[in-house]
Amino acid sequence: MGRLLFRYKYTLLSLLLLTLSILTIVKLVKIETRIETFLPGYKPGRPIEEIDNPAVQNFIRMVKKFNDKGSLTLILELPGTLDEKPSLEELRRVHEKLNNLPEVAAVISVLNYPGAPQHITDQGIDYQNLPEYLYTFISKDGRYALFVVLLKVKGTEVEEDVVRRITDALKGEKLVAISEAHVNNKLFDELRRAMYFYPATMFIVVMLIFYYQTRSFKATILSLIIPLLASTYTYAIYFLTGNVLNILTSMIASFLLVIGSAYPLHYYNATFRSQTVRKHIGAPIFFSMLTTAIGFLSFVFVKIPAFKEFGLYVSLGLLLIYLLTITVGDELLRLARRRATNDPRSLGVKFFGKKTSLITLIVTLGLITISPFSISKIKIGLTNTDYFSKDSEIVRAYKLLEEKFNMRDSLYVVLEKKQGYFLPMDNKNIQNIIEELSKSPYVSGVDFPTNIPVTLLVLSLRNQPLLRHYVADGKTLRLTVKITKDGSEHIEELVKYIDDVLRGQSYEFYIAGAPLIWKEVNDSILSSQIQSLTLTLIFVFLTVFFAFGNLREAIILIMPVSFATVLNFFYMSLFNMKLEISTAITSSIIIGLAIDYSIHIGYDYKKTRNPEQSVQNVGPAILGNALGIVGGFLTLLIGGELALFKRVGLLVALGISTATLLTLVVMPYLLSMVKLNQNAFKESKESKEPKKCSEGGDV
Repeated sequence: MGRLLFRYKYTLLSLLLLTLSILTIVKLVKIETRIETFLPGYKPGRPIEEIDNPAVQNFIRMVKKFNDKGSLTLILELPGTLDEKPSLEELRRVHEKLNNLPEVAAVISVLNYPGAPQHITDQGIDYQNLPEYLYTFISKDGRYALFVVLLKVKGTEVEEDVVRRITDALKGEKLVAISEAHVNNKLFDELRRAMYFYPATMFIVVMLIFYYQTRSFKATILSLIIPLLASTYTYAIYFLTGNVLNILTSMIASFLLVIGSAYPLHYYNATFRSQTVRKHIGAPIFFSMLTTAIGFLSFVFVKIPAFKEFGLYVSLGLLLIYLLTITVGDELLRLARRRATNDPRSLGVKFFGKKTSLITLIVTLGLITISPFSISKIKIGLTNTDYFSKDSEIVRAYKLLEEKFNMRDSLYVVLEKKQGYFLPMDNKNIQNIIEELSKSPYVSGVDFPTNIPVTLLVLSLRNQPLLRHYVADGKTLRLTVKITKDGSEHIEELVKYIDDVLRGQSYEFYIAGAPLIWKEVNDSILSSQIQSLTLTLIFVFLTVFFAFGNLREAIILIMPVSFATVLNFFYMSLFNMKLEISTAITSSIIIGLAIDYSIHIGYDYKKTRNPEQSVQNVGPAILGNALGIVGGFLTLLIGGELALFKRVGLLVALGISTATLLTLVVMPYLLSMVKLNQNAFKESKESKEPKKCSEGGDV
């Protein structure tokens, strides 16, 4: 019994750690979905006031000044047009229902907007002859009405919880909800689902592929259990260190499962080629792990905390998988090998010859040549709808907002009186500002009740809480600038235009709103992409050069991942993807993953000095792992509303497929050319050396 326990000591220890890790995760798990998590300076669990960013600080300044508790925009589909009595009655019914909800402080609609009641009769609303400012709340065709719901957030409550209770109470109504808090709720639901659904689906897909290659059920299960153990340990450490799960770090388990399963797979395949497996395969697996980890560790040097956490903990997970492979894996995979009845399949892997290699290389170089023309068309940026698929509830809601109200989002212009208070004479100045702002092609309108003297608005604050949305006090008021879809894509130009309009006015002002925070995030993503990609390529090349000690071979070994990285941007352009949070991480991931294949070929080549033989030796495991990664990441295309997971899945699958093709088809040919050149150089050198004369012989 004691001998058996000692033989499987690492396995028993891993099970004990698994139990402790699960208990830790259950107790400490927290999820954060706010966009602020992608801003430099964000700290999990800390108030956003601590983020040193002008867009965030202006937003907080506005929220405090107007005592904002949050808002929710709702669009109601009416049974007919608003000049019909049934539609008006439906509008009134829903307005009243919203007003009676305990989470609602006030409701703004065409029914109670200042000056609007005079256009309403008992029979309906003449929607075709309304003042322009009322079309903020009614669509031009009279079939949709818009509500702005001001929230009550009590004590330690968060806006997301309040919005969830409201949307739950409105189920069954012909309403769509629009707000950052509602988007966050949907993200939370999808992330919670993704944490379980995708790893389980990946497990099944990778298991089927690995089983086909290994022809051993035990080896297949072990190859997948090891990364699952490491994922559990990693998340336990993640939560123990006070971190909160975000959009990126929720994908750690999926990445570790698909990537890390390669290490025990290679280990098992090596048991058929060597009796000293750990010595034979330990070094290439270690350097594979190291270069992959370097690809992810490049994110540690960027300013966005979410990227840092993602890179650091995936790298930690990969190290844990390596350690588990050479300990637990060594104990159990050897046992699986002894009980195996069939050798692993070769999957038809072989060297396909010079002609095939040259054709593949020429086609690849051709695509790389035309890539700059496609890459220049890639848009940079992320909006809250970019998280979701086109058929999701969130995207459909924003599309309805665009189509019926010519509006995509809002910016807020806060005007402050330098001296004294706003007076009736200021109404004309405010009206002029609104008219100038409305001239921008990026603005569909400006919401502020100019039909009522501003002094009267201030005096009415106590009796009409909805007015606080527009007026904070006698010295501060707020204009809501409605942005078109084009405006949301040209925020910088729009902000400059607003600055130009207001610079000559006698008011102090600042601009706030979620679109400005999104812009800061997008700027950070671009700089992070450039920085992480550059660092990854440099570190990976240096690691490969250090491992093999030959410059020409190092260049050839890094060639597949370099080409795949360039083509990754070509694929982004081909599928009309933006450079944003999800696509920004794919290049470094592809480099870190695919260099694994080059290293295994390179290490075997050092022993055989025969690239064709090396392909036959390690090619089956490489192809089996590549198929597992491609199949695993393609599961991200299945189900769910999160488009960012689908984009990651598609790009990584294409990138790994490209790198695998180049590794198994082109790289052996290039290595053979290096070998021929080395042999030719050696023969040339030997032929030039003077031949030694034997004793007593002729010269």
